[in-house]
Amino acid sequence: MAEFRTIQKLMIKAQDKAKEIRHLQDTVLPKLKQQLADTKGIFKGKERKALTEQIKRTEKEIAEKLDKLPDVLKEDGYPDVQAFMATYRKAEAVVEQYNRDLAAWERQVREKRKPPKKEQAKPPERESVLERLRQLQAEGKQRNQLRQRKKSFDRDSR
Repeated sequence: MAEFRTIQKLMIKAQDKAKEIRHLQDTVLPKLKQQLADTKGIFKGKERKALTEQIKRTEKEIAEKLDKLPDVLKEDGYPDVQAFMATYRKAEAVVEQYNRDLAAWERQVREKRKPPKKEQAKPPERESVLERLRQLQAEGKQRNQLRQRKKSFDRDSR
């Protein structure tokens, strides 16, 4: 579960960064542009100039944050956002399946039903889930790194 929590924390961090960008794009920037449009008159030149500069700074901040968003995932070894999302979804499915199996086992133990002799009452194996999560992470990081190398090779050959 610790392996999945690290992936989940990375997902939350990326989502927080995306929310900041969305807030700037959807709320702050339109308000500034509206203020600029409402600022009319001969004596409002300084205000218009200040608002124009503030709009440019906000647009620059948005561009910088958009550029830094993939870097959050690259620090952890994922080549791009799509590779991370595919790995996250697969890991989430593995963990959900484990939780369902664990809940079924706990229900069976609570009801004190004895399973057939072939199937002893054992909890789901944590090691297999952990191994599967690690395998998914490695595949997600490795598979897309190979794709990136191929693309850069294709660009150089032109």
